[in-house]
Amino acid sequence: MDRREFLIAAAWATGAGLAGCRRGEADAPPAVRPAGTGEIRTVHLATGAVDLDLSNGRPFKVYGYNSRTSGPEIRVREGDTLRVVADNGLPEPTTIHWHGVPLPNAMDGVPGITQQAIPPGEPFVYEFVARAAGTYFYHSHAGYQLDQGLHGPLVIEPTQQPGHDREFVLMLEDWAAIDGGGPAASRAGRIDEDPGGMMGGMGGMMGGMMRGRMGRPRAGEPEPLRQPMYDAYVMGGRTADAAEPLRVRKGDRVKLRIINAASSTTFALRLAGHRLTVTQADGRLVEPVEVDLVRVGMGERYDVEFIADRPGRWALLGAPGEAAEARALRTLLYDGIVAGELSHEGPARPRQLSHGDLVARPEDGLPMVPRIDRTIQLTLSGGMMGSPYWTINGERYPDTAAIEVERGERIRLEYFNMSMMAHPMHLHGHFFELDLPGRPRKDTVLVGRMMGRMAVEFVADNPGRWFHHCHHLYHMEAGMANIVGVRS
Repeated sequence: MDRREFLIAAAWATGAGLAGCRRGEADAPPAVRPAGTGEIRTVHLATGAVDLDLSNGRPFKVYGYNSRTSGPEIRVREGDTLRVVADNGLPEPTTIHWHGVPLPNAMDGVPGITQQAIPPGEPFVYEFVARAAGTYFYHSHAGYQLDQGLHGPLVIEPTQQPGHDREFVLMLEDWAAIDGGGPAASRAGRIDEDPGGMMGGMGGMMGGMMRGRMGRPRAGEPEPLRQPMYDAYVMGGRTADAAEPLRVRKGDRVKLRIINAASSTTFALRLAGHRLTVTQADGRLVEPVEVDLVRVGMGERYDVEFIADRPGRWALLGAPGEAAEARALRTLLYDGIVAGELSHEGPARPRQLSHGDLVARPEDGLPMVPRIDRTIQLTLSGGMMGSPYWTINGERYPDTAAIEVERGERIRLEYFNMSMMAHPMHLHGHFFELDLPGRPRKDTVLVGRMMGRMAVEFVADNPGRWFHHCHHLYHMEAGMANIVGVRS
């Protein structure tokens, strides 16, 4: 037995691997083996440095799972037990978070909160029952590793057979390829000081004054990195001209599972020549709604369907940000089509999906929230006049006040965004309902910029200490996060 095998065997023998805790982690919940109704599916994920070539013949170093980025697709059936052996081949600690999946707290993969980070050269075992069929993804929650390529799709299939002919899983990514990807761009100084184009030339003395008001680094703490100036927006690690097209036959009913794994970019997506029917939001069933355009914030997922009834070569277009021009991210190609230009055809005024269009399906199976036990108001702010910090109620993590609740309480979170950027707020371990007429259920919601408001409600039915944060990576790392503690 080699050292890796010994460590895995020891983890299982002590219960640490099954409970998600490492040696000496006394605060973790007691080891309880999950009770699934299906098969035990074992997957190995090895992290390490890989070369990524988006299409231009100039590869750069990133991180990946199993020598690739995006990571391999994990697909299980609802009720299966998923066992993932994670081997850390990086020169730094890492974890794996299972974004959107309701699982035991010790499996959640947040360093310093649910587990100790996995040291270089060591394994760790995640194991949980795959509940709540839907589209999810996994990614590192250690530092800026998400922006270095550590992410991959996770699909939990329903027990019933799907009603479509073709299915494609599409992961949206943003890359600062000019500087070697992700955080290297910030360290090199090529940063987008004003990604929304909202601040104009306002800086200098005013910026210095605001920086002082928003806070300074704590003793011994480096200033957080700024959002890089991204120059590549892709799906699955390849540009549209380098990736395999999405091949369909005329008459096919096609399903797209769209996952925004980008660190800092919201995308507005449309499929040239076709309308999209939204059927799921963050893995939860919604009444079908037909639109032309779907805006997807960081961490959000949408399942959409369409009928392949217009043979040709069509662009799947994405506009990164709010004012950017749409560009082709992938090609839809019908069988038998061998020539012809890539069409960008679309309506002059496309209908965009809004949260208000989403109506929860009764068969989703999750309890609706009948009353509210407690309301928490959360003011989101920061990033003004050159400040690198982002806050909740004027504080930045880990100094933000924790939200402590009792198990079974019904909690309402009211967001008020005072900043110039939208914030995709994500709660670990729970689904929540949006306070809208259709009561759609999600786990990540985009709160609009400049006085944007949103309220969500959830039942605190999953004990543990759960991370709650903006899924814009550079906002989270600069302080926009807190803890929701659910007592047993």
